[in-house]
Amino acid sequence: MAKPMILFYNLDNETGKSLKFICLKHKIKIKNIEPSQYAKPLGTLAGISDAGNEEEDAPPRSDFSDEMLVFCGFDNRLLDTFLMEIKRNRLKRIALKAVLTEQNIFWDSYTLHAELVKEHEAMSRQDTAHR
Repeated sequence: MAKPMILFYNLDNETGKSLKFICLKHKIKIKNIEPSQYAKPLGTLAGISDAGNEEEDAPPRSDFSDEMLVFCGFDNRLLDTFLMEIKRNRLKRIALKAVLTEQNIFWDSYTLHAELVKEHEAMSRQDTAHR
């Protein structure tokens, strides 16, 4: 299994610094993803494979400023441990989180972001309905 890595989006702040400390503690590699890299496939960004190239004639898309994490090469135990550390350290909640999978390895960051935003909104509506 590849060394665990997290793709960091828009985390050049205090939350990001705290997350980096947790990553260091658990020997998790960090890769900061810049807007200029958003069109590349997630697998390529994670260094797992050359998951193809971004579409040459893709329409321009607006960059996003939401904080987002993509977990690569994590087993369930490490993922649980990492998420518990975030809670234990009372870090600000990052709503957009995903695990790199066979299904999304070829997606670009824009596609993943849009999907996570949709899921988050649906879960928020569901949460509100159950109150």
